[in-house]
Parts: sequence; structure tokens; C-alpha cells
Amino acid sequence: MINFTNRTHYFISSTPTDMRKGCEGLANIVREFMERNPLDYNEAFIFYSKDYRKVKILHYDINGWVLYSKRFTEGKFLKPEFMESKKSHEISRETLILLLSTSVQTKIAI
Repeated sequence: MINFTNRTHYFISSTPTDMRKGCEGLANIVREFMERNPLDYNEAFIFYSKDYRKVKILHYDINGWVLYSKRFTEGKFLKPEFMESKKSHEISRETLILLLSTSVQTKIAI
């Protein structure tokens, strides 16, 4: 499972992302679109594909990038439904685990 510290803050993009992007491409999205610092090791950034079958989490560990990736073979990523219009939304670790482990096609309000 994802091994972050208790201080880690999780930010999910409010729009789908091109899953062909690697660490540098996702870091640019964090800088330019989400307006956050991708090198902050107390933050992790969650991206999902347009079809909700792929998820990536970008995190900068003390000495380099870590990129977690999940591809659903059955079902889909639990589609987030945002209550307000923002470029990114902070979510809890528990919500992240729920989003990654539930492969139903319902919505969750964030």
C-alpha cells in the first residue's frame, strides 16, 4: 500500500490527465495548473485518466521522484465529484484509499 508519512497532504486534480505523462510532465501540471510545488515532500498529487481506468500519484521523496500507478482491469476509479470549482482539491488519506480500492461506477462528493 501507499507508504507516506502522517504529514503528507494529498491533492487530486479536478480534471482528467493524459496518462502518457511521466514524472516531469506531471510535475509541470502541478506547477502550472495546480499552482503547487511538486518538490514538496509533504505533498502527493493524484491524477486520473479520462476513462477513469488509470490513476497516477506523483510524490517527491527526499532524493527523487516516486510515481505510483494503478490500472483497473475490472471496474473504474471512483469518479470524484467536486463541490466547488478549483484546480485541485485536498483529500484525506482515507478518501484516497477509498478512491483506489473501490471500483464501482458511483460518484463520491469531495
